Amino acid sequence: MKRALVPAFLVSLFGSFCMHPALACRYNVRETGFVDLGAEPYVLCGYVDGNTPADIKTGLRQISDELLAESNVIVRVIDTDRQKDHPAMKHFDANDVSNPSAVLISPDGQILRVAITQPGLPFEKVFRAVLNRILSSPKRRELLLQVSMAYGVVLLIEGPDAAQNEKARQAALAAIEQVKSQMEFLPKPIAHPPELVVMDSNSLADERILLWSIGLEPKDVNEPHAVIIYGRARWIGPIFKGEQITEDDLASVLFVIGADCECGFDYRWLQGTMLPAKWDQKTHERAVESLGFDPESPMIKMEIGSIIGRGMGGYSYPGMSAAGAPGAYGYQELIIEPETDVQNPQAPPADKPDEGPVEPVQTMAGEPNLVETVLMEQHDPNAVRTEIQKIPGPNEMAPAILETASAHGRQALTEPNTAKPAHRNPPVRGAYATIRVAAFLVVGVFALVIILGVAILARSRRA
Repeated sequence: MKRALVPAFLVSLFGSFCMHPALACRYNVRETGFVDLGAEPYVLCGYVDGNTPADIKTGLRQISDELLAESNVIVRVIDTDRQKDHPAMKHFDANDVSNPSAVLISPDGQILRVAITQPGLPFEKVFRAVLNRILSSPKRRELLLQVSMAYGVVLLIEGPDAAQNEKARQAALAAIEQVKSQMEFLPKPIAHPPELVVMDSNSLADERILLWSIGLEPKDVNEPHAVIIYGRARWIGPIFKGEQITEDDLASVLFVIGADCECGFDYRWLQGTMLPAKWDQKTHERAVESLGFDPESPMIKMEIGSIIGRGMGGYSYPGMSAAGAPGAYGYQELIIEPETDVQNPQAPPADKPDEGPVEPVQTMAGEPNLVETVLMEQHDPNAVRTEIQKIPGPNEMAPAILETASAHGRQALTEPNTAKPAHRNPPVRGAYATIRVAAFLVVGVFALVIILGVAILARSRRA
């Protein structure tokens, strides 16, 4: 009887170890980054009044509906005569002579005033050019191509000094190589390693919207800057600049992207702020092929929304019920033919949008909870009521994270660029070291149990 009990005990113990991975999260941080739960749109507020022609008021809505589909930018039209108490009125400039006028509000609180009219030009042409410029640019198209298939992207924004640029470039490449060498140990396989995308000084003027969305202006780029993008063009971690761009500090953020989404760090870091962009059908298809599932599936949204909600103490996103169930998501299954060469993807030819007068008038830092109520169209019964809850915590990170970063890394993590208010995605370092240690402990304990079991069997035979 004793002889039978020992093997049974060992088998049951082995089964418990084999079942352990099933208890892990089905998704890694990269995968959660592809799911758009509708929490963080950019809002273009258009201000009209009684003197605004009716065709312009109609055009604001119709052109927006046409061009902003599949994007994370929405338009809200505010009548300054009838909606004086609208939350967005705090950003209305009564001295602005243009009619209509507009401001773009980011999820992180930055405000960008944009001119959507031009004397002597048709409103429709100018407004279309504005929206196209908000949604797309050469570097954003390249970023979307890369993040839809690769692990993530290090975006290096070059400054005027060639030596500094080269040093930052080598640090970024070394960080990418460090992650690449560890990809076989990831909780879930990712086919393509991180990529490097470089924005040179000649591109700064064309990338004003991208720079603004991460809290920069072209004039701010007097030294190299680096940010990390993943998933649905989400920004994770701080802005690294100058001497802060080191291999270890970049790698510390990159490793988070491949981590299990339930590996123990703050769930608020799972959904970084998205860049303003149009996530079109081709980009979506590439992402589905890379992921092996459709991030637009209501079931996937419900599951990931529930995971994030549990980890954030019951926080729920707009469009989600308290239980994490998705709202009325438009959804269609995709059948995708595999693309040929995805090892070294090349950016598709750019369909350059109609270039128009889209120069920003003024940029200014925002304030916490800036878009908390701006999206509520109080006087439009057909508008979707959307409330954005600002997730707190620009630098609410564990001391252990800071201990593992270099001196420059600690400064970057605790003092993010002041133009970027309250970024909520501080990096976590050492997640994989912890996972490896845990794995070795599990294997060690299992081996010890096997040895003890064999010893007990041997003794029982001798008895």
